[in-house]
Amino acid sequence: MRSVNAATAIDPAEAVLNQSLLGQYRQRKTGLLERLIAAYLEEAPQFFQKIRGAAESSNFDVMKLNAHALKSCSNNLGATRLAKICQAIEDAASARNGDDVTFLMEKIGLESFEAEQALKGELYALKRPALQ
Repeated sequence: MRSVNAATAIDPAEAVLNQSLLGQYRQRKTGLLERLIAAYLEEAPQFFQKIRGAAESSNFDVMKLNAHALKSCSNNLGATRLAKICQAIEDAASARNGDDVTFLMEKIGLESFEAEQALKGELYALKRPALQ
Protein backbone atom coordinates (compact mmCIF):
# COMPACT_ATOMS: atom_id res chain seq x y z
CA MET A 1 0.00 0.00 0.00
CA ARG A 2 1.39 3.36 -1.05
CA SER A 3 1.68 5.96 1.72
CA VAL A 4 3.64 8.79 0.10
CA ASN A 5 1.97 11.96 1.31
CA ALA A 6 1.32 15.25 -0.40
CA ALA A 7 4.47 16.74 1.15
CA THR A 8 6.59 14.68 -1.24
CA ALA A 9 4.73 15.99 -4.27
CA ILE A 10 6.88 18.25 -6.38
CA ASP A 11 5.57 21.72 -7.08
CA PRO A 12 6.15 22.31 -10.81
CA ALA A 13 6.40 26.05 -10.10
CA GLU A 14 9.41 25.45 -7.85
CA ALA A 15 12.68 26.11 -9.65
CA VAL A 16 14.88 23.13 -10.46
CA LEU A 17 17.82 24.94 -8.83
CA ASN A 18 17.95 27.35 -5.91
CA GLN A 19 19.62 30.32 -7.57
CA SER A 20 20.15 32.08 -4.24
CA LEU A 21 22.35 29.23 -3.01
CA LEU A 22 24.26 29.12 -6.29
CA GLY A 23 24.79 32.88 -6.00
CA GLN A 24 26.41 32.37 -2.62
CA TYR A 25 28.87 29.91 -4.17
CA ARG A 26 29.59 32.38 -7.01
CA GLN A 27 30.60 35.01 -4.44
CA ARG A 28 33.06 32.71 -2.74
CA LYS A 29 36.38 31.52 -4.07
CA THR A 30 36.81 31.81 -7.84
CA GLY A 31 36.15 28.48 -9.52
CA LEU A 32 34.42 26.91 -6.49
CA LEU A 33 31.01 26.57 -8.13
CA GLU A 34 32.54 25.11 -11.29
CA ARG A 35 34.37 22.47 -9.25
CA LEU A 36 31.27 21.64 -7.21
CA ILE A 37 29.11 21.25 -10.31
CA ALA A 38 31.75 19.12 -12.06
CA ALA A 39 31.97 16.83 -9.03
CA TYR A 40 28.18 16.59 -8.86
CA LEU A 41 27.87 15.73 -12.54
CA GLU A 42 30.42 12.96 -12.07
CA GLU A 43 29.00 11.48 -8.85
CA ALA A 44 25.23 12.00 -9.02
CA PRO A 45 24.57 9.66 -11.96
CA GLN A 46 26.38 6.89 -10.08
CA PHE A 47 24.16 7.38 -7.02
CA PHE A 48 21.09 7.41 -9.25
CA GLN A 49 22.11 4.16 -10.96
CA LYS A 50 22.72 2.51 -7.59
CA ILE A 51 19.28 3.64 -6.39
CA ARG A 52 17.70 2.24 -9.54
CA GLY A 53 19.53 -1.07 -9.23
CA ALA A 54 18.66 -1.35 -5.56
CA ALA A 55 15.01 -0.63 -6.31
CA GLU A 56 14.94 -3.34 -8.97
CA SER A 57 16.37 -5.89 -6.51
CA SER A 58 14.48 -4.54 -3.48
CA ASN A 59 17.76 -3.89 -1.67
CA PHE A 60 16.41 -1.27 0.70
CA ASP A 61 19.69 -0.74 2.56
CA VAL A 62 21.66 0.14 -0.60
CA MET A 63 18.74 2.23 -1.81
CA LYS A 64 18.61 4.19 1.45
CA LEU A 65 22.36 4.79 1.48
CA ASN A 66 22.49 6.07 -2.09
CA ALA A 67 19.28 8.10 -1.82
CA HIS A 68 20.82 9.81 1.21
CA ALA A 69 24.03 10.53 -0.71
CA LEU A 70 22.18 11.91 -3.75
CA LYS A 71 19.92 13.96 -1.47
CA SER A 72 22.90 15.50 0.28
CA CYS A 73 24.85 16.47 -2.81
CA SER A 74 21.66 17.71 -4.52
CA ASN A 75 20.81 19.89 -1.53
CA ASN A 76 24.36 21.24 -1.48
CA LEU A 77 23.93 22.52 -5.05
CA GLY A 78 20.37 23.74 -4.66
CA ALA A 79 18.61 20.91 -6.54
CA THR A 80 15.88 20.94 -3.93
CA ARG A 81 13.14 19.20 -5.94
CA LEU A 82 15.44 16.24 -6.54
CA ALA A 83 16.55 16.29 -2.90
CA LYS A 84 12.89 16.05 -1.78
CA ILE A 85 12.34 12.94 -3.87
CA CYS A 86 15.56 11.43 -2.55
CA GLN A 87 14.37 12.09 1.01
CA ALA A 88 11.10 10.35 0.23
CA ILE A 89 12.99 7.37 -1.25
CA GLU A 90 15.20 7.26 1.81
CA ASP A 91 12.10 7.24 4.03
CA ALA A 92 10.39 4.57 1.92
CA ALA A 93 13.53 2.41 1.97
CA SER A 94 13.76 2.77 5.75
CA ALA A 95 10.13 1.62 6.01
CA ARG A 96 10.79 -1.10 3.40
CA ASN A 97 7.75 0.17 1.50
CA GLY A 98 8.06 -1.21 -2.01
CA ASP A 99 4.90 0.53 -3.25
CA ASP A 100 6.26 3.94 -2.30
CA VAL A 101 9.61 3.10 -3.86
CA THR A 102 7.92 2.12 -7.12
CA PHE A 103 5.93 5.35 -7.16
CA LEU A 104 8.99 7.47 -6.36
CA MET A 105 11.19 5.75 -8.95
CA GLU A 106 8.74 7.04 -11.55
CA LYS A 107 9.50 10.59 -10.33
CA ILE A 108 13.24 10.55 -9.68
CA GLY A 109 14.36 9.93 -13.26
CA LEU A 110 12.90 13.14 -14.65
CA GLU A 111 13.99 15.20 -11.65
CA SER A 112 17.52 13.82 -11.86
CA PHE A 113 17.67 14.63 -15.57
CA GLU A 114 16.33 18.16 -15.05
CA ALA A 115 18.80 18.87 -12.22
CA GLU A 116 21.73 17.63 -14.31
CA GLN A 117 20.66 19.68 -17.33
CA ALA A 118 20.20 22.80 -15.22
CA LEU A 119 23.63 22.34 -13.63
CA LYS A 120 25.22 21.77 -17.03
CA GLY A 121 23.65 25.06 -18.10
CA GLU A 122 25.11 26.78 -15.04
CA LEU A 123 28.51 25.30 -15.77
CA TYR A 124 28.32 26.46 -19.39
CA ALA A 125 27.34 29.97 -18.29
CA LEU A 126 30.24 30.08 -15.83
CA LYS A 127 32.72 29.01 -18.48
CA ARG A 128 31.27 31.10 -21.34
CA PRO A 129 32.96 34.40 -20.35
CA ALA A 130 36.32 32.62 -20.41
CA LEU A 131 35.60 31.38 -23.93
CA GLN A 132 35.00 34.86 -25.36
